[in-house]
Amino acid sequence: MMIRLISCIALAAALAACEPPQAEYSSVEAPRQTKIDYHRYTHTASFGAGHNELAPTEAKKLDAFLGASEVTANDPVYLEAPANDKAAAARVSALARDLTRKGYAVATIPAARDAIPANSLLVVVERYTVTPPACPNWTASPSENHENTVSSNFGCANLTNLDLMVADPRDLVLGQQMGGEPADHAGLAIQRYREGKTAPLPNVSAGTTYNVNVNASGGTTGGPGGGAGTPGTGQ
Repeated sequence: MMIRLISCIALAAALAACEPPQAEYSSVEAPRQTKIDYHRYTHTASFGAGHNELAPTEAKKLDAFLGASEVTANDPVYLEAPANDKAAAARVSALARDLTRKGYAVATIPAARDAIPANSLLVVVERYTVTPPACPNWTASPSENHENTVSSNFGCANLTNLDLMVADPRDLVLGQQMGGEPADHAGLAIQRYREGKTAPLPNVSAGTTYNVNVNASGGTTGGPGGGAGTPGTGQ
Protein backbone atom coordinates (compact mmCIF):
# COMPACT_ATOMS: atom_id res chain seq x y z
CA MET A 1 0.00 0.00 0.00
CA MET A 2 2.84 2.36 0.86
CA ILE A 3 4.56 1.57 -2.43
CA ARG A 4 1.39 2.45 -4.37
CA LEU A 5 1.03 5.73 -2.50
CA ILE A 6 4.63 6.68 -3.22
CA SER A 7 4.17 5.75 -6.86
CA CYS A 8 1.05 7.95 -7.17
CA ILE A 9 2.86 10.91 -5.60
CA ALA A 10 5.82 10.47 -7.94
CA LEU A 11 3.53 10.20 -10.98
CA ALA A 12 1.62 13.36 -10.00
CA ALA A 13 4.88 15.27 -9.56
CA ALA A 14 6.09 14.11 -12.95
CA LEU A 15 2.86 15.19 -14.66
CA ALA A 16 3.00 18.59 -12.96
CA ALA A 17 6.56 19.08 -14.17
CA CYS A 18 5.45 18.34 -17.74
CA GLU A 19 2.67 20.94 -17.70
CA PRO A 20 3.57 23.71 -20.18
CA PRO A 21 4.31 27.15 -18.66
CA GLN A 22 1.71 28.70 -20.99
CA ALA A 23 -1.08 26.87 -19.14
CA GLU A 24 -0.04 28.55 -15.90
CA TYR A 25 -0.11 32.07 -17.38
CA SER A 26 -3.06 34.41 -17.05
CA SER A 27 -3.42 37.85 -18.65
CA VAL A 28 -4.37 39.18 -15.21
CA GLU A 29 -0.75 38.73 -14.15
CA ALA A 30 0.53 41.36 -16.60
CA PRO A 31 -2.32 43.56 -17.90
CA ARG A 32 -1.64 45.74 -20.94
CA GLN A 33 -3.32 48.92 -19.76
CA THR A 34 -2.71 52.64 -20.03
CA LYS A 35 -2.73 54.51 -16.72
CA ILE A 36 -4.19 58.03 -16.72
CA ASP A 37 -3.99 60.22 -13.62
CA TYR A 38 -5.87 63.44 -12.93
CA HIS A 39 -4.20 66.31 -11.04
CA ARG A 40 -5.77 69.53 -9.76
CA TYR A 41 -3.73 72.42 -8.39
CA THR A 42 -5.26 75.53 -6.82
CA HIS A 43 -4.03 78.94 -5.71
CA THR A 44 -5.96 81.74 -4.00
CA ALA A 45 -5.23 85.13 -5.56
CA SER A 46 -6.16 87.85 -3.06
CA PHE A 47 -7.27 91.35 -4.08
CA GLY A 48 -7.31 94.45 -1.99
CA ALA A 49 -10.76 95.72 -1.04
CA GLY A 50 -12.09 97.84 -3.89
CA HIS A 51 -9.26 96.85 -6.25
CA ASN A 52 -9.58 94.83 -9.46
CA GLU A 53 -5.84 94.36 -10.04
CA LEU A 54 -3.49 92.13 -8.07
CA ALA A 55 -0.92 93.83 -5.90
CA PRO A 56 2.72 93.21 -6.98
CA THR A 57 3.31 90.78 -4.11
CA GLU A 58 0.18 88.79 -5.01
CA ALA A 59 1.17 88.79 -8.67
CA LYS A 60 4.55 87.30 -7.75
CA LYS A 61 2.87 84.61 -5.68
CA LEU A 62 0.67 83.69 -8.64
CA ASP A 63 3.67 83.56 -10.98
CA ALA A 64 5.46 81.29 -8.49
CA PHE A 65 2.45 78.98 -8.34
CA LEU A 66 2.22 78.72 -12.12
CA GLY A 67 5.95 78.11 -12.36
CA ALA A 68 5.96 75.43 -9.64
CA SER A 69 3.00 73.74 -11.34
CA GLU A 70 4.94 73.77 -14.64
CA VAL A 71 1.98 75.23 -16.46
CA THR A 72 2.40 75.40 -20.24
CA ALA A 73 0.29 76.80 -23.04
CA ASN A 74 -1.42 73.40 -23.30
CA ASP A 75 -2.68 73.55 -19.70
CA PRO A 76 -5.87 75.58 -19.31
CA VAL A 77 -5.90 77.95 -16.34
CA TYR A 78 -9.35 78.30 -14.80
CA LEU A 79 -10.52 81.27 -12.74
CA GLU A 80 -13.21 80.74 -10.14
CA ALA A 81 -14.87 83.59 -8.24
CA PRO A 82 -16.88 83.52 -5.00
CA ALA A 83 -20.62 83.64 -5.39
CA ASN A 84 -22.45 86.97 -5.01
CA ASP A 85 -19.26 89.02 -5.46
CA LYS A 86 -20.08 92.20 -7.38
CA ALA A 87 -16.43 92.85 -8.25
CA ALA A 88 -15.83 89.28 -9.48
CA ALA A 89 -16.50 89.96 -13.16
CA ALA A 90 -14.06 92.89 -13.33
CA ARG A 91 -11.38 90.96 -11.43
CA VAL A 92 -11.76 87.89 -13.63
CA SER A 93 -11.51 90.05 -16.75
CA ALA A 94 -8.37 91.85 -15.52
CA LEU A 95 -6.60 88.68 -14.37
CA ALA A 96 -7.54 86.79 -17.53
CA ARG A 97 -6.09 89.64 -19.60
CA ASP A 98 -2.79 89.54 -17.71
CA LEU A 99 -2.49 85.74 -17.91
CA THR A 100 -3.36 85.72 -21.62
CA ARG A 101 -0.59 88.23 -22.28
CA LYS A 102 1.82 85.82 -20.62
CA GLY A 103 0.79 83.04 -23.00
CA TYR A 104 -1.65 81.09 -20.83
CA ALA A 105 -5.01 79.74 -22.00
CA VAL A 106 -7.61 81.08 -19.57
CA ALA A 107 -11.18 79.94 -18.94
CA THR A 108 -13.70 80.34 -16.12
CA ILE A 109 -15.45 77.93 -13.75
CA PRO A 110 -18.96 78.57 -12.42
CA ALA A 111 -18.87 80.34 -9.07
CA ALA A 112 -19.31 78.71 -5.66
CA ARG A 113 -17.81 75.35 -6.56
CA ASP A 114 -15.21 75.79 -3.84
CA ALA A 115 -15.11 77.76 -0.62
CA ILE A 116 -13.41 80.95 -1.77
CA PRO A 117 -12.61 83.84 0.59
CA ALA A 118 -14.02 87.26 -0.14
CA ASN A 119 -11.96 89.63 -2.33
CA SER A 120 -10.16 86.73 -4.04
CA LEU A 121 -10.19 84.45 -7.04
CA LEU A 122 -9.29 80.78 -7.13
CA VAL A 123 -6.77 79.92 -9.84
CA VAL A 124 -7.16 76.28 -10.87
CA VAL A 125 -4.87 74.17 -13.03
CA GLU A 126 -6.11 70.76 -14.17
CA ARG A 127 -3.86 68.25 -15.85
CA TYR A 128 -3.96 64.66 -17.00
CA THR A 129 -0.83 62.53 -17.19
CA VAL A 130 -0.51 59.21 -18.99
CA THR A 131 1.73 56.28 -18.10
CA PRO A 132 2.29 53.63 -20.81
CA PRO A 133 2.08 49.94 -19.93
CA ALA A 134 5.23 48.06 -18.95
CA CYS A 135 6.46 46.90 -22.34
CA PRO A 136 7.75 44.65 -23.74
CA ASN A 137 5.73 42.08 -21.85
CA TRP A 138 7.13 38.56 -22.20
CA THR A 139 5.45 37.17 -19.08
CA ALA A 140 4.19 34.24 -21.13
CA SER A 141 6.80 32.21 -22.99
CA PRO A 142 6.55 32.92 -26.75
CA SER A 143 8.20 29.59 -27.64
CA GLU A 144 6.00 27.24 -25.58
CA ASN A 145 2.54 28.47 -26.54
CA HIS A 146 0.96 25.02 -26.75
CA GLU A 147 -2.54 26.43 -26.25
CA ASN A 148 -2.18 28.87 -29.18
CA THR A 149 -3.24 31.85 -27.04
CA VAL A 150 -2.52 35.51 -27.76
CA SER A 151 0.99 36.61 -26.86
CA SER A 152 1.39 38.51 -23.61
CA ASN A 153 3.19 41.21 -25.61
CA PHE A 154 0.37 41.58 -28.13
CA GLY A 155 -0.85 45.20 -28.28
CA CYS A 156 1.95 46.64 -26.14
CA ALA A 157 3.51 48.62 -28.99
CA ASN A 158 0.18 50.13 -30.06
CA LEU A 159 -0.70 51.30 -26.56
CA THR A 160 2.79 52.67 -25.93
CA ASN A 161 2.86 54.57 -29.23
CA LEU A 162 -0.57 56.07 -28.56
CA ASP A 163 0.45 57.19 -25.06
CA LEU A 164 3.66 58.77 -26.33
CA MET A 165 2.03 60.56 -29.27
CA VAL A 166 -1.11 61.99 -27.68
CA ALA A 167 -0.82 65.76 -27.36
CA ASP A 168 -3.28 66.05 -24.47
CA PRO A 169 -3.84 62.94 -22.30
CA ARG A 170 -7.23 64.41 -21.39
CA ASP A 171 -8.42 63.33 -24.84
CA LEU A 172 -8.00 59.70 -23.79
CA VAL A 173 -10.57 60.27 -21.04
CA LEU A 174 -13.08 62.81 -22.38
CA GLY A 175 -12.23 63.38 -26.02
CA GLN A 176 -13.06 66.54 -27.92
CA GLN A 177 -16.29 67.72 -29.47
CA MET A 178 -16.15 67.26 -33.22
CA GLY A 179 -16.99 70.38 -35.16
CA GLY A 180 -18.53 70.65 -38.58
CA GLU A 181 -16.26 70.70 -41.63
CA PRO A 182 -16.71 73.34 -44.36
CA ALA A 183 -18.48 71.86 -47.36
CA ASP A 184 -17.30 74.44 -49.88
CA HIS A 185 -14.91 72.16 -51.76
CA ALA A 186 -17.34 69.26 -51.91
CA GLY A 187 -20.17 71.54 -53.02
CA LEU A 188 -18.09 73.09 -55.81
CA ALA A 189 -17.05 69.63 -57.02
CA ILE A 190 -20.70 68.57 -57.30
CA GLN A 191 -21.59 71.81 -59.06
CA ARG A 192 -18.80 71.36 -61.65
CA TYR A 193 -19.90 67.77 -62.24
CA ARG A 194 -23.51 68.78 -62.87
CA GLU A 195 -22.46 71.57 -65.22
CA GLY A 196 -20.06 69.32 -67.15
CA LYS A 197 -17.04 71.37 -66.19
CA THR A 198 -14.98 68.56 -64.69
CA ALA A 199 -11.31 68.49 -65.64
CA PRO A 200 -10.28 65.50 -67.81
CA LEU A 201 -7.89 62.96 -66.37
CA PRO A 202 -4.27 63.42 -67.53
CA ASN A 203 -3.23 61.03 -70.31
CA VAL A 204 -0.12 59.65 -68.62
CA SER A 205 1.22 56.26 -67.63
CA ALA A 206 3.93 54.98 -65.35
CA GLY A 207 6.35 54.94 -68.27
CA THR A 208 5.76 58.54 -69.23
CA THR A 209 5.66 59.72 -65.62
CA TYR A 210 9.00 58.16 -64.73
CA ASN A 211 10.47 58.13 -68.25
CA VAL A 212 11.24 54.40 -68.03
CA ASN A 213 11.83 52.13 -71.03
CA VAL A 214 12.46 48.39 -70.90
CA ASN A 215 15.34 47.30 -73.13
CA ALA A 216 15.87 43.93 -74.84
CA SER A 217 17.95 42.52 -71.96
CA GLY A 218 15.17 43.12 -69.44
CA GLY A 219 16.85 46.12 -67.87
CA THR A 220 15.57 49.67 -67.79
CA THR A 221 16.83 53.00 -68.95
CA GLY A 222 15.79 56.37 -67.67
CA GLY A 223 14.05 57.03 -64.40
CA PRO A 224 12.62 59.90 -62.39
CA GLY A 225 14.05 63.05 -63.88
CA GLY A 226 15.55 61.20 -66.84
CA GLY A 227 18.32 59.40 -64.94
CA ALA A 228 19.58 55.94 -65.92
CA GLY A 229 18.16 52.88 -64.22
CA THR A 230 20.00 49.74 -63.12
CA PRO A 231 20.49 47.32 -66.03
CA GLY A 232 18.93 43.92 -65.59
CA THR A 233 17.16 44.77 -62.33
CA GLY A 234 14.17 46.81 -63.41
CA GLN A 235 15.02 49.32 -60.68
